[in-house]
Amino acid sequence: MFKIILSNFHIEKIMWIIKSKILYMILSGLLLATATGVYGNLNHNYTYMATVSFYAYNNPDYLTDSNVNQSANDINQAKYLLDSYMQILNSETFLSQVNANLDFSRTIKQLRDSIGAEAVDNTAVFKVYVFDDDPLCAMEIANVIGILAPSEIIRIVKSGGIEILDPATLPTEPYEATNVIKLAVFGAAGGFILAAVIFLLKGLLDTTIRRRYEIEDMFNIPIIGAVPDMMPKKKGEKADKILNENSSFAVKEAYSNIRASMMFMGRGQKCPIFAFTSADVHEGKSLTCYNVSKSFAQMGKKVLFIDADMRKSNIAHMIGIENSNGNGLSQYLAEITEAPNLVHKEENLDVILSGKFPPNPSELLLNRRWQELLAASREVYDFIFIDLPPVGIVMDALTIVGDITAFVLVVREGYTKFDREEMIVRKLESVDANICGFIYNAISMKSPDYNYKSYGGEYEYK
Repeated sequence: MFKIILSNFHIEKIMWIIKSKILYMILSGLLLATATGVYGNLNHNYTYMATVSFYAYNNPDYLTDSNVNQSANDINQAKYLLDSYMQILNSETFLSQVNANLDFSRTIKQLRDSIGAEAVDNTAVFKVYVFDDDPLCAMEIANVIGILAPSEIIRIVKSGGIEILDPATLPTEPYEATNVIKLAVFGAAGGFILAAVIFLLKGLLDTTIRRRYEIEDMFNIPIIGAVPDMMPKKKGEKADKILNENSSFAVKEAYSNIRASMMFMGRGQKCPIFAFTSADVHEGKSLTCYNVSKSFAQMGKKVLFIDADMRKSNIAHMIGIENSNGNGLSQYLAEITEAPNLVHKEENLDVILSGKFPPNPSELLLNRRWQELLAASREVYDFIFIDLPPVGIVMDALTIVGDITAFVLVVREGYTKFDREEMIVRKLESVDANICGFIYNAISMKSPDYNYKSYGGEYEYK
C-alpha cells in the first residue's frame, strides 16, 4: 500500500482529489457540525465555582492578638508557608474530614479533582476554589474547607496559621458551560479533515491513469501519441471510431502523429512487425491497432493487419466484415486450411481475421506456420500490424516475442491501472521484448493534456 501511495503521490493529483471532492468534504463537515451541535445542546453541562479566601500568618500567636501589625518580613515568611498549606488541603486525611462533614456524598478523588487554589500576588492571602455542577454543593464544600482548614493547618504546621477572610457564597452564574458553537466548529473542522483524509487515501490508492505524467514518471518508455476520446457528433448517435475521411481533425492528426513516430521505429527492417497489446480488456488496443494500420495504408504503404486475438476478438464486427469461422488465422495455424482468408478491406490494407476461437491459442502461435506466414508476408507488405490479447490476462504475446520488431502498449485514460501496466512492462522486458512506446488512448477533450483545443473552431471539431 505504501508503495502505491508513494508512486501515486503528486501535488497535482492531491489538488485534483481535493477539488473533485471538496463538496463532499464540506458536506461531511456540516453534518458533523450539526451532530456535535445537537449533542452539545442536549447534553450541555454547567460548572459552578465557589471561593473561600484565607489570610496566612507566620506566627500562630497573631491569630488571637488583634494589636499585632505584620511586617513585610512577616508577610514574606507567611507566603513561604502557602505551599505547605496547599499540600495539607489536598491530603487524603484532610479531604476525608471534609467528606465526613458534607450533607452529600463525594469520593476523595472527586474532591481532590474539584479543588484548586492560588496565592494573591504580593500578599499573604490565598484562595481556595471549588468546582461542581451544583452551585449549592460547590458553596458547601468551600465553606467546610474554610471551617476545617485553620485548625488542621495549625495542628500540622505548628509554626503558622490561617483564618478565613471571606467565606464562600452561592455562585449564581456558571463558571464554565458547554459551548455549543465551539463544539459545532470543532465538529465541522473534524468532519472536513476526516473526509479529506479518507478521500486522499482513497485517491492515492487508486492506480487509475488519468494524466499523461503518470505514465511518463513511471516508465522510461515514450508516449508515441495520444488519441482523443471519440464522441458522437449528435446526441443519440453512435460514435464512428474507425479512422476515415469524415473523422475529425483531432483524430486524423493524432494517428498521423503516431504514424510519424512509428516510421522511425522499424529498426531498419524492410517490413517491420508491430504488435499491439494492453494490460486488460476494454483499453482500445484492437481499434487503435486497426486505425494505425489504416493510417499507414492511407500514406500509400502496403499494410497487413493480423487479428491474432484468438480468444475474444471483436475486430470483424468493428470494421464491418464477416469473421470467417472456416478460414481464419486459427484454422490456418491448426493446419485445417492451407492459407488464411485474406480480406482486401481497402486500398493498401489487407486483413487476416482471427477465425474460430480455438482452445489452445498460445500453442498455435508457436506453430511453424506462424513464422511461415510472417516470413511470406514480409515479402509482400511494407508494414505488418498484429492485434494480440492483453498481456495482463494471457501469455500469448510472450510466445512470439522473437518474431516482433516492437511492441506498442495501449493505455486508456480513466481506465488503465498503472500498477497493471507496470506488471506487463516487466513481463515483456523479462523476455527481452522491444517496447517502442505507449499510445495514450481516449484522452478527454477536457483534459489539460489534450493538445487540440485551439484547433477546434478552425477545423470545426466539436
